Amino acid sequence: MSLDLDQLLSRYESGHISRRELLGTLTAFIGAPRTAQGQPEIGAAKQLNHVTIFAQSVSRSTEFYQDLFGMPVLTRQDPGINLDTESGFLGIYPAPTDSAGSIHHFCLGLESFNAEAVRQALIDRGVDANIRLRGETKELYFTDPDGIRVQLQDVRYRGGVGPLGDRDPK
Repeated sequence: MSLDLDQLLSRYESGHISRRELLGTLTAFIGAPRTAQGQPEIGAAKQLNHVTIFAQSVSRSTEFYQDLFGMPVLTRQDPGINLDTESGFLGIYPAPTDSAGSIHHFCLGLESFNAEAVRQALIDRGVDANIRLRGETKELYFTDPDGIRVQLQDVRYRGGVGPLGDRDPK
């Protein structure tokens, strides 16, 4: 039996249940074990892979984040740089001329990522998605309902290093 909040409130407001019964039902609902939502349409996000920011000065921002958090350089992808956070990375790239710094996009990592299949699932849902190649690595991009840019990538992606990167680690 699912809880219909509108019906429950209507029953309370019309005097069919007491305040105690209303609170008891709401408490039971909140404390009830949740059932699985089912399988996600395109796969479960396993990590926040990275966040890419646009900075007025890549060198100044790199120094700022390295001084505060001790993040070493993971890779250089001209004209930007990726700083290692061990569980992901922070990409710092130049902001367009006369633009303030901003978050450009965030990337979620999926296991067994298949860019073409995920793109088709998004399109089937009415979400415009595109794939971009960076070396041999496929990067999938789309925007959420609020216009925020989202990238999807295999969980193994590490900013151009490793099996899905565009160069070998040095």
